[in-house]
Amino acid sequence: MALILWSDKLSVGVKTIDEQHIVLIDAVNELHAAMMKGQGRAILGNLLGTLIVYTRSHFSTEETMLEAADYPGLAPHRVQHNELTKQVEEYAKRFKQGDLTLSNHLSNFLSDWLTNHILNTDKEYGPWMNEHGVS
Repeated sequence: MALILWSDKLSVGVKTIDEQHIVLIDAVNELHAAMMKGQGRAILGNLLGTLIVYTRSHFSTEETMLEAADYPGLAPHRVQHNELTKQVEEYAKRFKQGDLTLSNHLSNFLSDWLTNHILNTDKEYGPWMNEHGVS
């Protein structure tokens, strides 16, 4: 069973961003599924690397679109993105150091952060971006 199920509730109403959020949710669900089979550690290294690259790309796309829409909440939004990037990089560092508890912590952290960020932060900009013709 998936840890996070995509639904219209998670949609920000901006197609490009929603598609990218689905990819991030799929990565969290992939980690969760592997953990349920006792294989979390086996995929964690590759998943962390992919997640870091994709998250940076997603944040760049999102911030570029917010800039184009002259979104007034961009600065604090960017701070949240930077904080998440640092936290995921810290998880990658811990993985390289052999932290055996990492899979569970990372899965819970990503699930909580992603759903809370989408529902409480990203949802705020959807109407603004649509009103300003950025989608």
